[in-house]
Amino acid sequence: MGELGKNSHKFRLRGIKFGPILGLCLLFFNFLTRAQSQDITPVSTADTSIRLSKDKLEQEVSYSAADSIVYDADSKKLILYQKANITYDDIKVNADYVEYQQDSSTLMAMERIKRPRDSSDKPRLMQGTESSTFEKLQYNFKSKRALVEQAYSQYGDGFILSERVKRNNDETINGFRSIYTTCNAEVPHFGIAARKIKIIPNKVAVSGAANLMIEEIPTPLILPFGMFPLKKGQKSGFKLPTYDVSQNLGFGIREGGYYFAINDHWDFLALADIYALGTWRAGFKTTYAYRYRFNGQFAFNYAYNKIGEPSEPGFSANRNFMLNWSHSISPNVMPGSSFSASVNIGSSKYQVRNTYDPNLYLNNNYTSNVNYSKSWTGKPFNFSASLRHNQNTQTGEIQITLPQVNFTVNQVFPFQFRKDIIKPRWYERITASYNVEAINNVRFYDSTFSNGGLAPGNFQNGMKHSVPLTANYQVAKYINTAFSASYTELWYTERSLKQYNFVDGKLDTAKERGFYTARYFDAGVNASTRIYGMKTFKKGSIKAIRHVLTPAVNMNFRPDFAAPRFGYYYNTFTDSNYNRQLVSYFDGTYYGAPPNGQIGGIGFSLGNNLQMKVRSKKDSTGTRKINLIDGLTLSTFYNLAADSFQWSNLNMSYRTTLFESINLAGSMSFDPYRLDSLTGRRLPETNWSNNKRLYRFENFNIAINGSLPLKKKARALNADQQAAVGNQLSAYADFNIPWSLNINYNVNVRKSYILARLKDTFIVSQDLNFFGDVNLTPNWKVGLRSGYDFRTKQLSFTSFDIYRDLHCWEMRLNLIPFGERKSYNFSLNVKASVLQDLKLNRRKDFRDFL
Repeated sequence: MGELGKNSHKFRLRGIKFGPILGLCLLFFNFLTRAQSQDITPVSTADTSIRLSKDKLEQEVSYSAADSIVYDADSKKLILYQKANITYDDIKVNADYVEYQQDSSTLMAMERIKRPRDSSDKPRLMQGTESSTFEKLQYNFKSKRALVEQAYSQYGDGFILSERVKRNNDETINGFRSIYTTCNAEVPHFGIAARKIKIIPNKVAVSGAANLMIEEIPTPLILPFGMFPLKKGQKSGFKLPTYDVSQNLGFGIREGGYYFAINDHWDFLALADIYALGTWRAGFKTTYAYRYRFNGQFAFNYAYNKIGEPSEPGFSANRNFMLNWSHSISPNVMPGSSFSASVNIGSSKYQVRNTYDPNLYLNNNYTSNVNYSKSWTGKPFNFSASLRHNQNTQTGEIQITLPQVNFTVNQVFPFQFRKDIIKPRWYERITASYNVEAINNVRFYDSTFSNGGLAPGNFQNGMKHSVPLTANYQVAKYINTAFSASYTELWYTERSLKQYNFVDGKLDTAKERGFYTARYFDAGVNASTRIYGMKTFKKGSIKAIRHVLTPAVNMNFRPDFAAPRFGYYYNTFTDSNYNRQLVSYFDGTYYGAPPNGQIGGIGFSLGNNLQMKVRSKKDSTGTRKINLIDGLTLSTFYNLAADSFQWSNLNMSYRTTLFESINLAGSMSFDPYRLDSLTGRRLPETNWSNNKRLYRFENFNIAINGSLPLKKKARALNADQQAAVGNQLSAYADFNIPWSLNINYNVNVRKSYILARLKDTFIVSQDLNFFGDVNLTPNWKVGLRSGYDFRTKQLSFTSFDIYRDLHCWEMRLNLIPFGERKSYNFSLNVKASVLQDLKLNRRKDFRDFL
C-alpha cells in the first residue's frame, strides 16, 4: 500500500485514469495479472499501442480528498479520506469516507460524523439537477444502480425522507419507509408517511397507502394512495374546495375547480362556489405571458346571492358580476408606442356581498383605463387614445369615456429662424403648442341597465382645440417674468334652449342636434422672485435657519363671453315670478359654456419655505437639514373689471413633513366681505367698512397622515415569497418590523350663518382611521384596523387580525366583532403551494348575523 498524498488525481484502469507514471505501472500490472483471462482490445497511440479491457468504464472518473488518498494494489481498492469528492459522468459524490472497488466498479460512501441535513459537509449525491443527502451509499458505475440509506431529497417545494432508497438505471427511485413533507426542519413537523414510494424525477412521486403524521405521531387521516407532482412549472389538476357551513346559506363548498396548464404562455383556472340553499358563484381567471412581448390576466365572476325563501320575511336575492383585465406590452415591441390596460367593471355591490378582504369591500370606486400612445422620433407630435370608466359603488353613478383622443404638437419656436443662436431676441423666445381633444362621454346610474334607459343619445361628445403661447424673460436680473396667452375653440354636437312654461309651471328644455362652435381666449403676465434670509448660530445644536420668500404678482385679462356680441348666452324666464337669468346654449354639455364674466385684475401670492440645519452629535463637522415648513402660501386676487366683489378670498395653504414619515397639510380661507345679519347674504361691503376687520373666517381644514415607527426596516421579499404573495402585500406577515401604526386624521371647520339663530355657527366634521400591527413574540403578530365616527360617536369598521407562524404551517384569524360585516374567519394551512389543500377552515359569514 502506498499513500498518494492530498492532491487530486485521475486514472483510467478499467476506465479509471491515474497520474502518468503511476498509471503506466498499474496498467502493466493489470496486463500481467489478467491478460490471459480477458479479451484485450488494442488502442493505438502516437508512440505505442496500449490495450484496454472490454469492461472499461465509458467515462473518466475524477477524485480528490482533503486528508489522504490510499490505493491498495493487491485488492485493487481506492480509499479517500475526509471531504472526499468523486465524479463520473453527471454523477458527483461528496462524503467523509469513499471506497472504490476496481474489480466490481462499485463505490461505497458513508458519513463518519453525524451532521445536520443543512450542513455543507453532509454527504451528498448529485446527478444532473437532483441532489440528495445520505448516511451511506453504494453505487455501481456500470449498472448505474445505487442503494442509499437515510436519503433526503428536495423536489420543488417538497422534501422526501426515506429510510432506504434504491436508484435504478432509468433514474427512477424506489423508497422504503418514506415521508413526503414541505417542512425543512431537521425533524419535520409534519409529513405524509408511506411504506413504499416510487419517484420519477421531475414528474411525480406515487405512494401506496399513506397517512398524515404530525410531530412524528400518526393521525387517523389515512389515504388509500398518494400522488405528489414533482414537475417544475405549470401542472394541470383539480383545485380541491374548502368546505363551509352557514346558517343562512347552508352547507357549501368554496373555491373548488380545475386548473388548466395550457402551455408555457397561457393558463386557465375555473372556480365555483355552491351552497345548499341556492347561493352560488362561478368564474374563471386566465393569465398569459410572452417574455419580452406582453403579459396580463383576465378574470370574470358571476354570483347569485340568496338568503331565505320568498315567503319568509327578510328574503333577499341578487345577482352580481365582476370583470378584471390587466395587460401591458414591452416597450421593445412597439418602439415609440405604448399600450396598457387596467379594467375593473362590475356590480356596485359585488365586493360587498362576495369578498372578505377589507381592502376590497371598503373601496368605493371601480376605475378602468385602456391607453394607447404614440410619439414620432425627431418630430414634436404625440398621439394618444384612451377608454376610461369610473364607478362610485356608494351612489351607483357610472361615468364612461368611450373614447378620448388627443393629438398634441409640443412646444415650438415659431419666430426662431436663425441657426446657432447664442443670445435669442425677445420674439425668438416665444413658444407655441397645439392640442386637439375629442371625447365621447356618458354618465348614468347602474340601475339604468336594468331599466333599459341607456341609449346613444345619452352620450355627450365634442372637440376642443387649444393654442397656448408663452414667453419667459428675466428682468433686472432677479425677476422672472412669464407672458402667456391662449386661444380655445369648442365644437359641439348639440345645444339647448331653456324657457319657462307658464301654462304647465315648469322650465322646458329643447335640445337641437347639429354642429355648433364657441371660442374664447385670455392673456396674462406673471412676475416672481426669490428672497433669501439666513440666521446662523455659533453655539448650540442649531447651526442655521434659512427662510425663502417667493413673492409673485400676476395680471390676467379675459373678456366677458356672456356679452350679446358673442352669441353664447341669452336671457330667459326661469320661474313664475318673471325672474330672468343669463343662460348659455351650451349648459350641460361636456365642455360646458365659454366662461361668464369679465376678468381684468391683479393677483398676489407669497410663498414661504423654512429650513433648519442641525449639527450632528456624532460628527462635529457634519450637519443635517430639517424642513420646518415645506410650503406656506398666501394668495388673493383683485378684479378691476368687476363692478362689485372685486376682491377674492384670501387663501392660505400649508404643508410640511415631520420626522420623515408624518405628513401635515392644511388650508384656510377668509372672506373680505361682510354678511347681512338679517338674510345671511353676502354684501358688496368690506368687513373693514363695517367693523374695522380685514377678513371674515370662512373655512379651515387639516389632514395628518403618519406612520410609526419613524424608521423602518425595508420590506424585502425573496423570490419564493414574492411569487406566493404576488401583488397582495397585505398577505405577507413581515416580522422584521416589530410594530407599526398608520393614522389618517382629517378635520374640516366651516363657518355658516344660521338664520334661525341670526349668528355665525362653526360646523366641525372629523374623520379618523388607523391600522397597525405588533409582534407579540417572534412568531405571533396581532393587527388592528379601526376608526372613529365623530358624527355618530361610534367606532367605524373594525377588524382584528391574528397571525401565527408555525414554521411550515401558518394560522390566521380575522375577526370583525360588530357592524354590518360582523364575522370571523379562521384558517390553518400549510405554507407551501404544493400542499395548499391541506388546510382547516372555520368561518361564520356576515350573512349569518343578519
